[in-house]
Amino acid sequence: MPFATRSPNTKSFRSAVAGFAMAVALVGGVSAGSTALTAQAVAAQDLPDPSEGFAEVYGPVVPLVQPESQDFNAARAQIPALVAAIENNRDRDLAGNIILNIGTGLDDRQLQRQGLMLRLEGGMVPAEQVGLFTWFVGSLSFEFEDWATSREYLMRVREMGYVPDQGNPVLLIANTYLEEENPQASVAYLMSEVEAADAAGTPINENWLLNALQTSYDYELTDSALAAGVILLRDFPSERNWRNTLQIVSQLHDFETDERVDLYRLMYIRNTLDERQDTTRFIEDLDPRVMSNEVQRILARGLETGAFTSSDPYYTEVRGIVETRAPQDRSGIGTIVSEGRNGDALDALGAGDVLLSLEDYAQAEQLYALALERGFDANTANTRIGIAQAQQGNYAAALETFALVSGNRTPIARMWTAYATQMMGS
Repeated sequence: MPFATRSPNTKSFRSAVAGFAMAVALVGGVSAGSTALTAQAVAAQDLPDPSEGFAEVYGPVVPLVQPESQDFNAARAQIPALVAAIENNRDRDLAGNIILNIGTGLDDRQLQRQGLMLRLEGGMVPAEQVGLFTWFVGSLSFEFEDWATSREYLMRVREMGYVPDQGNPVLLIANTYLEEENPQASVAYLMSEVEAADAAGTPINENWLLNALQTSYDYELTDSALAAGVILLRDFPSERNWRNTLQIVSQLHDFETDERVDLYRLMYIRNTLDERQDTTRFIEDLDPRVMSNEVQRILARGLETGAFTSSDPYYTEVRGIVETRAPQDRSGIGTIVSEGRNGDALDALGAGDVLLSLEDYAQAEQLYALALERGFDANTANTRIGIAQAQQGNYAAALETFALVSGNRTPIARMWTAYATQMMGS
């Protein structure tokens, strides 16, 4: 697996909720100085009256949460009757308030959640606290593996624009889908948040993209992996992200040999080709007898990265082939180019490939263009024209050329497009 799944740390959310629980309880809660409900107290707070039936049940519970007469277990026993007596939103708010205090006193998160939910349902929570309360319900529900409720409340957190001090609602929401074994919905949600941020011109959270990419890889969602990878490389083009994205594209797509070499070429340029398996596969795909000069560079890189040692039998065998063949290609390039210019589409493409191996990118571009004119596969020819243009630093032209590529080579062209875009802006 390219990198570890960046799932939310449930333990950290538990500690965060525990740390804030008392603060939540004290904000508008039944504090030590609270008294039984009186008409004067209600009037002083400019709040609606509770129902008469609720007040009768609520009044005796209040002393059970006060320091001088505290008995949280006895108070907990009264919760069913308290909830059953609710008739209006004022009742709901008061019931939620005292249940939250009971839950805090007993360190019972289920009761804390029940109290918070009742207060929110009552609609009387001060506006500046609604986001915090909603966030707590969402994260507590996640802790209790109540995925649907967690998602509902965390979605509200996003809608109201509340940003918690700890935790990421977007990642939690995405993980509720994963816990329900719906990776497609998880990735779709993450990408919808990415697209919304993009459209609004606000910063995109890198972890949203990393999670979308990882989930896409884990569940072999090829299209979404490519979409997430492209944006990740656009906004966060670190070496790690290039490595992971290119590896994922390589592993999720079934490329033909002639296609795969063009992805490996980008991996080589981006210095992400350091595994022996990829390095040897690249060499075999190229064929040391045909692309000897390019293979020489790959062998040298393999030594640098540790993919090979100088005494490695495979390394010494291939080195022997290319040391013989490379000078022949260099000295005979005139003939190869002449045959390419005067022959058919395959001759032109072959000459372009040898020129690319020799790093003569300008002439390679010309020969690939001839191959295209003579009817060679447009996706292959345009991919290599774009590569030759990018290697000459003509990134704008390369972008236009890569945009013409379709079919099985599309992911490769998209990766090269990401590279050309980055280089053009550097």
